[in-house]
Amino acid sequence: MAAVSAGFALMPDLDHPNACATKALGKPVHKAVHSLCKTVVKSTALGRDRSYLTFRKARGQDPYHRTLTHTLLVSVAVGALAYILTMISPIACGAVAALGVFMLWPLYRKTIGLVVLAAAIAAVGSVIYLDPWLMALAVTGGYASHVVADGCTTAGVPAFWPLTIQGKRWWNIRLLGGTVSSGSAAEKGPAIGVAMASNALLVLLSM
Repeated sequence: MAAVSAGFALMPDLDHPNACATKALGKPVHKAVHSLCKTVVKSTALGRDRSYLTFRKARGQDPYHRTLTHTLLVSVAVGALAYILTMISPIACGAVAALGVFMLWPLYRKTIGLVVLAAAIAAVGSVIYLDPWLMALAVTGGYASHVVADGCTTAGVPAFWPLTIQGKRWWNIRLLGGTVSSGSAAEKGPAIGVAMASNALLVLLSM
């Protein structure tokens, strides 16, 4: 299930055209996710949010990257969806686990066969060992680890959307003082910590 969590940890970056998640699931999925982010941001932005969006556009940045997909609410929603799908049938449960592992294939292009085999093993293992709510915990833990890691960077993430903070609904939270650079080892530390903690909890709860 560590591999399942790792795969779902890539999903928040579906709003970026060159992200590993986009390469795994394809450009059409990215475009749909990015369009959703744009729609939600525009429909819920407050005055200070719009000023920030204009500022990011002026700097040539994508104002809708690291928005909706980088929130704790969506982390929980993705986990809830995994729970519902897992409740439907064992096949759906296996599909959720397989998807999580398959998301990793862009990182292991030279061993794609092993990734597919691992996805199949995860699917069978999840059907045998995991209850729906444990699957939801694995998915949520992986997804949330990405939000936590990006929340430690200088840019931060609007983790607590749709709550309004200092007049902004898309207020970027910066943990650790926002001194961590994106992609650095210091950023990966919190993500690894959350993923390991969630999987350790999975083991304890399934004993």
